[in-house]
Amino acid sequence: GISLANVSNYEQVKAAEARKQVALDIMTYHASSSTEEAKFLTRLAIPSALSLQLQSFSFTDVELEDIDTLTASIRMFHDLDLTKRFNLDHSTMCRWILTVKKNYRPEVLYHNWRHAFNVAQVMFSSLVNSGWWEGLGPITCLGLLVACLCHDLDHRGTNNSYQMATNSPLAKLYSTSTLERHHLNQALIILNLDGNRIFDSLTPSEYTEVLSVIEEAILATDLSLHFAHLGRLKNLSKEGPGGLDWANKEKVSITMAALMTASDLGATTKPWNI
Repeated sequence: GISLANVSNYEQVKAAEARKQVALDIMTYHASSSTEEAKFLTRLAIPSALSLQLQSFSFTDVELEDIDTLTASIRMFHDLDLTKRFNLDHSTMCRWILTVKKNYRPEVLYHNWRHAFNVAQVMFSSLVNSGWWEGLGPITCLGLLVACLCHDLDHRGTNNSYQMATNSPLAKLYSTSTLERHHLNQALIILNLDGNRIFDSLTPSEYTEVLSVIEEAILATDLSLHFAHLGRLKNLSKEGPGGLDWANKEKVSITMAALMTASDLGATTKPWNI
């Protein structure tokens, strides 16, 4: 009886693995950007951050075409010295950026690619203007920028409460931070697609660390977690600038979460010309 049960369990695991592989194959074909799109993007000039005002807290993307948001995203990686530091392949970066954009649902009015791009811009300007990019270090900055661009992947235009109330498939998969865990899963899937593996040049330890940063950062966009941990942030703020010890993992974690929340809500601080 036990032997038969073990055989059955083994067959179930094999079937689950096969379903996963089929899903990944489908994802590669339907959800990945094409090599032709990537080749086109690689040939485009990457404008300077100054010309785009990427370092400004008053930045707006209103006058940018979609293709401009892609080249601007790549510029952020360049100006934080991440492309050079980790030898990120330009062609792979271009295809990955295109794939990320493709996996935001255009019919969703707010949580779409433009929102993700703007969140990344607020993160970029915050890191540059504060000088915190130096304290956080390149791996953390790389993870934060990737997390910003991916933090709402495949958003359906509803919230976690709706997912739980309707007992949706996502709610059955993830009982806490439902949408955020789905966004994270989508981000990891894309990072493993052929032609989209931007982290291939990282060492094993760097790869493990950057994925950890991405996970923590995307989950931090769940506002229920922000309010639950608000006391930690208030206590850190009372210590003033001198209290920000980059060697203290807890303080770095608090700072990362605050940066993600601020970047996610940054659109509300932008000027609205009437």
